[in-house]
Amino acid sequence: MSGRLSQLSKTAHKRAADTENMNMHEGPFNFGEIDTRLFTGDYPQYRLELTGKKHNNDLRQIMSTLMLRRYDGTIIMILATVFMLSACGGGGGSSPSPNTPTVTPPIANEIEPGPPYASFAAQDQDPDDFSSLVSSAETEEYNGMGGLALINASSAYARGATGEGVSVGVIDSGVYEEHFEFATASGDKVEYAGSNYNTSSPRTDSAVKHGTQVAGVIAANKDGDIGTGFKMHGVSYNADIVAYEIPLGSGAGPYRPLDETTVGFNDDNYFANLFTEMTSQVDIINMSFGFSGVVTAYSAASIENAFGTMVDALRQQNTPRGNRALFVISTGNAWGDVDEFDVVVDATSPEILPGIPYLFPELQDHMLAVAAVDSSGEIAFYSNHCGVAADFCLVAPGGGDANNDGIYDDDEVIWAATSPPEDAEEGRDYYGGAIGTSFAAPIVSGSLALLKELFPSVGNYELANRLLVTANKAGIYADSSIYGQGLLDLDAATRPVGGLSVATGNSLDSGMQSAAQSNISGGALGTSLANALSGNTVALFDNLGFPFYQSANNLVTVSAKRTNVPALRHSSQQSSNGTKISLGSAPDLWQQDEHYNGTPKHQVQPDYIALQFQNPKGIERFAGINANPGWFFGVYGDSILSPSSTHNDSSFAAPWLGFARHGWSSGGALPLGDSTGKLRVGLFNGNGTASWDNDQPVSAHRGSGAVMEYAVSSDRSGLSLQTGFVREEDTFLGTEIGIALGNIDSSDTFFAGLNGHVQLSPQWQGLVALYSGKTDSGLSQTGQLQLPDNITSSSWAMGFKTQSLWRGGDQFTVYLSQPLRIESGRGELQLATGRTPDRQVVYENIAFDLQPQGREQQLEINYRRPWTIIDHKAWFSASAEYTHEANHSAPNAVTNRTLDSSQFEMRLRISIAID
Repeated sequence: MSGRLSQLSKTAHKRAADTENMNMHEGPFNFGEIDTRLFTGDYPQYRLELTGKKHNNDLRQIMSTLMLRRYDGTIIMILATVFMLSACGGGGGSSPSPNTPTVTPPIANEIEPGPPYASFAAQDQDPDDFSSLVSSAETEEYNGMGGLALINASSAYARGATGEGVSVGVIDSGVYEEHFEFATASGDKVEYAGSNYNTSSPRTDSAVKHGTQVAGVIAANKDGDIGTGFKMHGVSYNADIVAYEIPLGSGAGPYRPLDETTVGFNDDNYFANLFTEMTSQVDIINMSFGFSGVVTAYSAASIENAFGTMVDALRQQNTPRGNRALFVISTGNAWGDVDEFDVVVDATSPEILPGIPYLFPELQDHMLAVAAVDSSGEIAFYSNHCGVAADFCLVAPGGGDANNDGIYDDDEVIWAATSPPEDAEEGRDYYGGAIGTSFAAPIVSGSLALLKELFPSVGNYELANRLLVTANKAGIYADSSIYGQGLLDLDAATRPVGGLSVATGNSLDSGMQSAAQSNISGGALGTSLANALSGNTVALFDNLGFPFYQSANNLVTVSAKRTNVPALRHSSQQSSNGTKISLGSAPDLWQQDEHYNGTPKHQVQPDYIALQFQNPKGIERFAGINANPGWFFGVYGDSILSPSSTHNDSSFAAPWLGFARHGWSSGGALPLGDSTGKLRVGLFNGNGTASWDNDQPVSAHRGSGAVMEYAVSSDRSGLSLQTGFVREEDTFLGTEIGIALGNIDSSDTFFAGLNGHVQLSPQWQGLVALYSGKTDSGLSQTGQLQLPDNITSSSWAMGFKTQSLWRGGDQFTVYLSQPLRIESGRGELQLATGRTPDRQVVYENIAFDLQPQGREQQLEINYRRPWTIIDHKAWFSASAEYTHEANHSAPNAVTNRTLDSSQFEMRLRISIAID
């Protein structure tokens, strides 16, 4: 703005009258006896400025020398320039009114121990290099201001907060906007909402000193070395400033509490207009000034009578709660001060303005009182305590004599940009070091700007509450009478509070579910949903209702990657009368040097037994424990193929039967007509695997059903026509849906297929299996996930095998298969993508094809050759496997890589069998 005021600034307020008492402040109205106390900054005996330090070629030029009186009454000589300002004149130790109002404490949801991330596999909040990002934010500028390290501001910066796009209101003496720290590419970052300077109270560089430092603490640029010789930046260094200039009184002399009975209509109306103007322009308003007098010396009735219009303006009743502007006000610097009767002021509570929500509780959620701590973190010697305002008060760095040596070292004060001192040369590179609650408040205001940037859709009152809830309450900060809700902590304020939840209702105040209950895991969905959600984000909400965003495809847990867990050892014996027994066992645990998902010695599949009996009339009976029901049908039932023939021991069986693999199965067969036809029927019930693959853990969900087969066979071929029904409990096609997304009682799949073999030549035999099914997911249509009633899926397998190809007795096989895959169907997922200031959830509907973009195909080649070693028969075995588009994941169009890269595995296996 380069010193130019807007038309509003020039005309918003007009001076009504002059009074003889308007020594440093000339306001728009006649304030009578309270003129110099209505606008007061920090006490000179507690507020000192180690500035007037202009940095040229790294040389400090001390601009003036002044004697200052310390709080203990001693006199010290110090090189300084003083702000002749007072922060909220005092109260004289009066007792609270007997009609003490009830103040609601902050909304402090219990913070759950441990990481606040539920069960998502990946979290986007803090990247792996978060600690290095924190360290990189702790620059010389960061340390130069003097208050950022104590509040862990670097963690907020590492999470991306800078204050960008946020304007902070500053009601103060004005801002020297020409300073380098407020420069932007287009001019400067300071705008004006109004000004009350006039010819009687002229705007000078000296007059705007206090407001310039306050604005610098909030928003001084992070600009590296710009040649000023001094490095510092504000809390929200990319934020803008909207200033309202008011001439401030000196506050010198004894502490004189405000006599509220002398306040007139014009005084009340002036502040009401001032606050109304600012609340219409910004969401955060810093006030490092106030009225002398501790709040406990006044009653709600007396303040309402004196400042009723002003209090109404603070209420902002015509503004929705979430949009009401926040007022951040210094508690005052009256500790140890004395009044005109040499009585020590009772500064155990804030002064009137910062403490006013104590009298009017409806103001509490959008007003914060800020007390000051020194660089050691202890309450500063000059600061009013939080006292009766504890529920809406916190502490922040304000500087002070932390080591009590009577000297204010550079690291004991708060540094910021300031205007040129009187009688000094003009310049844009003056910096001031100061102490006082005047500089604790803007640290909180700047922190709110960071939260506003990170959480722009959250109600303003919730931002204030978040600072209170997340403030450090450990150790000395547990004493709320001094420290209120504790020390400002931007690390805690910018990470999730408690566990993350998924919204399922319209409001954040109901229908919240644990994020662990919103996953979609396993099954034939493959990566179709993950691909559909790629590029979208989902909002998860912490205990306070703040949104934290993640990639939406983190909702989907694709089936666990295949592992090198040793396959089951299959063995089978068949007698001449048609009785066959098959057994499967896991290898010895000491041989399992591979493991599943980081769990050593994990047995993925349990041992099984399968029995088949056939009498001379061709009538069969069969039963199994932990055996795939499909092994009693088709090429498995006719002993053309055994489970040990392929790495996936069920690739030629109907894939839906695997959802009840671990339990019991039983059935039988009857010959039809001549001996070439047979009808097989089986029933089954048990648990399934998490997917079609035998290298998957056993699922806790049960499946049951029936399968029927008509088989015809000859010497050279065989063909089976199969149909069946599978009911899955709580899942569909092996897919589990978190209850936050919907509810599945059971799903039903009807399938049909053919399974057969043919002798191509004396040496070569071909095999084939084709299956198709339709599934009713059973998903309730009242959740966030919507699925069609009929979902089509399929699988197929084909192979060739031969014997004595190169050497007598050798075996060579080639198998190609596609596991269970959804072929058609469309779904819709309702994603929470944000929220509104009134805590309503914003949703977006994502439509997706259930059919995955890829098609997994497995190629397996095996060769087995007999060998004789010292009269013992041994087998040399080698196999190669290739998986294309694993989990049905198509290559990425950009990287040409799948989500689960295609796998190639070569195995070499030697076994010795003793005759």
